[in-house]
Amino acid sequence: MTLTFLQAINAVLRRLREDPVASSNFTDYSKLIGDFVNQAMYDCEHAWDWNCLQEVITITTAAGDNLYDFHNADVKIIEVINETKRWVMRPLENKLDHRFEYLDDPVNDSPYYYSFRGLNGDYSQVKIFPTPTGVESLRFLTVKYTRNKDVDGTDDSEIISVPWQPVVLSAYAQAISERGEDGGISYNEADSHARSALADAISLDMSLNHPLQNQWYAY
Repeated sequence: MTLTFLQAINAVLRRLREDPVASSNFTDYSKLIGDFVNQAMYDCEHAWDWNCLQEVITITTAAGDNLYDFHNADVKIIEVINETKRWVMRPLENKLDHRFEYLDDPVNDSPYYYSFRGLNGDYSQVKIFPTPTGVESLRFLTVKYTRNKDVDGTDDSEIISVPWQPVVLSAYAQAISERGEDGGISYNEADSHARSALADAISLDMSLNHPLQNQWYAY
């Protein structure tokens, strides 16, 4: 089962014994709950490398070009391979990258290292070394994080990618913290429920992975 952004907002409102809304911007309070849902999504997504968020980004090199637009979303790099040469690429330490660029003679060969260099508009840029001499395929296995949903109604139908239970329960806990205890349940109790739901969801997602990938610590 999945929930849309608006459905998650209404799930939190029901727990607060508030009326559901037709859009995220229906009331000032529904906008606030939308902000809490966004924060809960961020916290849940960054707590674990969810399989549902993993995405391969492929860069095709060109001769003489060592700087490429990468992605306009927040991503975490899991592994990078040079598919053409069939080897695993390594991240390049900043000071070595600096030395290679300004102290050493330029090197043109198949890329083996990568680093990130600021932004080009909305896009992060990845720099590769050595500078390629031709067309090669570089595959970046990433975790792609979700951008914040707008609380103006435009993102109401977008699906929450990660398991919805910890998102809703975490947003509910934040709402209780904002307005005080809710019908006898304290923030600590609501937060404990949210953490438990997150741990259960991560354990289930872990079952899809090799045991060596299953290292997680509670936030």
